[in-house]
Amino acid sequence: MSSLGQFCPTLNLLSLAIVALLTGCAKEPSMAVLETDAHGYACEKCGAKFYTGQKEFLGGKCPKCGEYALADVVAYKCSADQHITLRLKVSGPAGAAVCEQCGAKLKDAMVSPREKELKAWGAVKTNV
Repeated sequence: MSSLGQFCPTLNLLSLAIVALLTGCAKEPSMAVLETDAHGYACEKCGAKFYTGQKEFLGGKCPKCGEYALADVVAYKCSADQHITLRLKVSGPAGAAVCEQCGAKLKDAMVSPREKELKAWGAVKTNV
């Protein structure tokens, strides 16, 4: 038996380990819906809509009215018509989202809003 024949199982295991490491570094497709280039907010007191950059976050104080009434904005993607519905992040039964275009219930459809969607929704960029 040649010396190459003795190393084949070792080379196969080494090759598999390298492939596993390389593919393990790739981003999971399911995580892509959570990535965003902006963060959206709306004031529950005055109704103003804002967004910040990817690495910036507003506290709870509204830049327009000065009240501590800011709420996070989330997006829902409708599987029926692919429409993106933006709304305040609400938990519990009151948090059930409905597509504003076709009226379908948007269960398990939450995605992070993007800057272009926040702009179309009427949000204004603000600096922290």
